[in-house]
Amino acid sequence: MRTSFSKSMYISSEMIIDQVINTRILLSPLNWGMGHVSRCIGLIDRLRSQNNTVIVACSEAQQAIFGQYFPDLTFIDHDGYPFEFKGKGNFGMDLMNKSSSLYRRLKKERIEIESYVKEHLIDLILSDHRYGFRSDSVKSIFIAHQVNLPVRIHEKIVGMIHNKYLSSFDHIWVLDYPDFRLAGDLSESKRSNVSYIGPFSRFSRYDRPGLMEVENVLIASGPNVYAQKLIDEVCSNTKFSEDLIVLHNGDLNVPEGIRTITGDWLDQDACLLKAKHIISRSGYSTIMDCLHLSATTTFIPTKGQREQEYLAKIHS
Repeated sequence: MRTSFSKSMYISSEMIIDQVINTRILLSPLNWGMGHVSRCIGLIDRLRSQNNTVIVACSEAQQAIFGQYFPDLTFIDHDGYPFEFKGKGNFGMDLMNKSSSLYRRLKKERIEIESYVKEHLIDLILSDHRYGFRSDSVKSIFIAHQVNLPVRIHEKIVGMIHNKYLSSFDHIWVLDYPDFRLAGDLSESKRSNVSYIGPFSRFSRYDRPGLMEVENVLIASGPNVYAQKLIDEVCSNTKFSEDLIVLHNGDLNVPEGIRTITGDWLDQDACLLKAKHIISRSGYSTIMDCLHLSATTTFIPTKGQREQEYLAKIHS
């Protein structure tokens, strides 16, 4: 028997993930790097274990990764948001320069969602930080770790826009613990429609190996221009470069002589499970992954990305 969460139903303030059973779910991750894809792997595992059908709307690049873990998953070709990063650490300005294109994509996305709901008989929408991925006909849940954005005083308007979009969703699932919060102040909320569902990681599907064989592993993640900067910084550091494996998924340059694993996430997973030490950006998805790994960590935040700077500080 299928569960249908229609708009006409009473929206419970206690809408938790355990209640989602026998449901046709449409999920879409944000296309800001691949961290949102990574954490959705663990989430999909959980949802499918509760006899749910999960359909994923995403880009071709995201499908290629999901397909390595779920060969039988159904996909809908769905364009990402038109982000463009200059690599100078001024994320606010980069987003501002694309604001018109982003707004147009959000409006178009709202129309696309309604057609997906009808065509695929969707009962529930899950949006991993996509502001426009919601429906007027079935319940829509926003998934995030940032209920509060780390904005400065003069950027208050950005926080107001964020809160406005969050308010348009029926419920919010926060990828954190309610009492011991990995995201610190970012995940704190007194909203009545918030549920803390705990951290999610693709490494929850693996048993931890007994032997750590790899000295240093660098995860070069995020937008390519910033991933390349991280590779350049770490590979020039003799503390790590002599026994280092670099993991990345884009068209990036790694110095000759340094081992690299690209493309295949399952191969990268096998390497990370054996790592003694992990060097990475302090993205929240990576922090959740590190909970499931036995390695020590060095977090290097992306300059200008205040979320990562804050997370690196509280996890130092």
